[in-house]
Amino acid sequence: MSSLLEMIEDEQEWAEVLAEIETIFSMHDKISHSSECREFNRRCAMLLQRLEDMKCYRLADRAMDLLASCNPKDLSQCDSIQRARYALTRLRCEAKQDLDKATEG
Repeated sequence: MSSLLEMIEDEQEWAEVLAEIETIFSMHDKISHSSECREFNRRCAMLLQRLEDMKCYRLADRAMDLLASCNPKDLSQCDSIQRARYALTRLRCEAKQDLDKATEG
């Protein structure tokens, strides 16, 4: 019984992580001010912490790649939009694959 409960809780946590990744992905496409960029960066850092807490180190590495490519600036256009978009896409894809693996077993 407890393993079923753990599986349900795991699926809920994965669903929350995937929802946060989708929110971050959507945020990135709409960034137009440095304050939005800083909020995006903050949420990415929170996601990184959550992935580390879940011991999802491979996904945490992808989140770290994303943060490494994100450098909020106050008065200039972001110069790493494409690199951040690639890191986001990779994070989203790998998270979906991990969820599929978790629900198969």
